[in-house]
Amino acid sequence: MSADLKLRLPCCHYIMSQLLSIARSPYFIGAAAIFFASCMNAMIKGLSVYESVVVITAWRYSLGATLVIVLWFIFRPPLPGWSAVPFHVFRGFFQISAASLFFWSVTKIPLATAAALGLTGTLMIGPLAWLLMREPLKRDVIGGTLVGFAGALFIVNTETQLLSGEIDGPVLGYLAPILASLCHALSVVLLRFRSQSEDPIVVAFFANTLPALYVLPVFFLMDAQPTIELFGGYILCAFFGVSFWSLTTIAYARAPAAKLAPMTYTQLIWAAVIGFFVFGELPGASMWLGAAVIVAACFYVMRSSNRVS
Repeated sequence: MSADLKLRLPCCHYIMSQLLSIARSPYFIGAAAIFFASCMNAMIKGLSVYESVVVITAWRYSLGATLVIVLWFIFRPPLPGWSAVPFHVFRGFFQISAASLFFWSVTKIPLATAAALGLTGTLMIGPLAWLLMREPLKRDVIGGTLVGFAGALFIVNTETQLLSGEIDGPVLGYLAPILASLCHALSVVLLRFRSQSEDPIVVAFFANTLPALYVLPVFFLMDAQPTIELFGGYILCAFFGVSFWSLTTIAYARAPAAKLAPMTYTQLIWAAVIGFFVFGELPGASMWLGAAVIVAACFYVMRSSNRVS
């Protein structure tokens, strides 16, 4: 073995070990999860040209449930008893509602705009926990929430002229991500009714299986028979969705939620990049300004919520 090769081998080994270390990092895994979620949203936006969003959502969750069940039979992770199923079925209603509303919104407005408005869910958790569970609600959280929604209103009004009364644009398309965030926040708050230590594997399993119960009627009420090309797209949607939940589960098992929260905001970057290169979308300055206000408010609310009084 030459001297040059002897010098290169330790260097290559070091580089590979560093790359593997990065790949195992919960922050990298969390960012990858958000990337897969952005890919799923983009795929649904593209498929909506050929098929109804209702049918696309039905196939995404049906195929996703099938994939997760197969994986469960392979790896056999521990799951709770049947007593937990009714709760997760109820929670699944809000999950499928959130997904359906958000999927519909990306067919009407740019991906990055939907992603920015979708971040308002973080702002809703505190007030909903106060309303439903009587958890204390700090004045700082209220203030941050109001500022965040002011940013969301700024985006909606700039794009639709909502406040002027002379509506110009798909108002419902801009309001749908906010309603989706409300449903998602409700599902998060519902988890607190059961336990603060709900096993993330259980959450991921039910998040990919039980919502499929709500979309099964679609296959009987609508013409959901896909072409081979569309079916390939549905499989990719399911793969991206299951990958998102699986990687999110792994990330939250390796790091505290508060430290992983910033990874959520990378969806703005992914959505903007994919939207530009795939759909030719270029969000204006007003969208980025409103998004910056929402993100800043989310950080402020999370920091205020975690601060000891």
